[in-house]
Amino acid sequence: MDGRSRFFRLGRMSGVGVLAAGVAFFAAPSPAGHAGTDCQECYVVTHGASPAAAGAGIDDLYTFQVTNNDQDETLRSLTFTAPTDFVITAASGPGDTSVSALPASSVTLGLPPEWGTFTVKVKALTPCLAAGSADWGVSGIDSLGETNEVRWSPSPLGVSVTGKCSLAFTGEPAQTAVQSDIHTGFNSTGSPLEVQLLNANNEVLDSADYSANTTQVTVSIEANPGGGTLTGTTTVTSSKGVADFGNLQINKAGAAYDLAASAPGFTPATSSFFTIAGLIQACGTGSCTVSQSASTTTASAATSSASGNFVALGLGGVTLTCNHYNAVSDVAALGVLNSSGGNVTNSSAIVTLTISKSLVESAWRPLFRWQVCYGSQTPFPAIWGTSGTTVIGGTTYHTGLLLPCFLFSHRHPEPCLISRHRTWTGAVQLTFAALGDPFGRG
Repeated sequence: MDGRSRFFRLGRMSGVGVLAAGVAFFAAPSPAGHAGTDCQECYVVTHGASPAAAGAGIDDLYTFQVTNNDQDETLRSLTFTAPTDFVITAASGPGDTSVSALPASSVTLGLPPEWGTFTVKVKALTPCLAAGSADWGVSGIDSLGETNEVRWSPSPLGVSVTGKCSLAFTGEPAQTAVQSDIHTGFNSTGSPLEVQLLNANNEVLDSADYSANTTQVTVSIEANPGGGTLTGTTTVTSSKGVADFGNLQINKAGAAYDLAASAPGFTPATSSFFTIAGLIQACGTGSCTVSQSASTTTASAATSSASGNFVALGLGGVTLTCNHYNAVSDVAALGVLNSSGGNVTNSSAIVTLTISKSLVESAWRPLFRWQVCYGSQTPFPAIWGTSGTTVIGGTTYHTGLLLPCFLFSHRHPEPCLISRHRTWTGAVQLTFAALGDPFGRG
């Protein structure tokens, strides 16, 4: 109701009384949207079953009760404004209430004529990051076009953010070769790596949430057995709650790498362990031979178990020890793998490790003291007193120095030392039979 309507309803008062009442009314209007119920002709908003603390990234329901204290006018529209970075996703009111376009930071409800008390419900997403607590705002327009008639009671609704959003790898990195894209499938197959944004309940973050499309997510190496460097696009802005990493690579071989994903204000995530091989070679029919060299060691492997499969070979990036044995060369990690990266059952290979002349001279020992420290997930016979275990990437490997092959029948093969000798260049060459998923070290 405007001032003119109120003026004419006071017609029976004396002139001085009318003037005094008019001056008092126009001199002290109540500010719109502020607390206070001391009004005879206004609209009072109270917050009923509404959370004072909202979980980070979670969609919460806010319920408001609106009471009309004006006997002559009704509200035409009511607007609720959420705290900074909150996103309103839904709203409803009495009867044929219309709702402005959502999602948005505020919502305007076009109201049917309501003379008494009615309820408005608003759903809003809490941001993952917010500075302390903040207040909701409310305003309205009545049937006379007045905009200063809405009051909070007893005070504006303040909301604080609780809990914390987090990150998670949606697919784990799989084994691949150096300088190859790390995907969720073996040998750079499968999908690119994705990091998902989760709310405080560990649920997928709603794509309408402010943080879902603005968060800078960074991936880095956490466990770094090979001393490798991660290259590619390592920082990505999230989109619809996901950050995609399609071209990450590591430049050095190693077993049990893992990756960490981080973002400001989010609980970080760590991937599962994976291997970076020096090379991965697809094998056709017949035997398959691979070779690789490092500063102190050359490794070559020949297998007939890889027909239609793959051989992965890497030097370095593995810590392997055997009891009472001081290893001096780079570790040779070998795998005969299927197209999914799984070990080929009962696979075997003949592996040759050549220890460089310079290393042989710097770590002088008699030829018979050059041994192979071998590791496998399956227990195997070893030289007495040298057996033990080593944990690599959460997996326990049995270790020990290999026994000579003449001790075993070809019907019951075991990993064993075939030969050792010095080459004409002064290097030491060790040849052994490998079974399963071994690590060999000279």
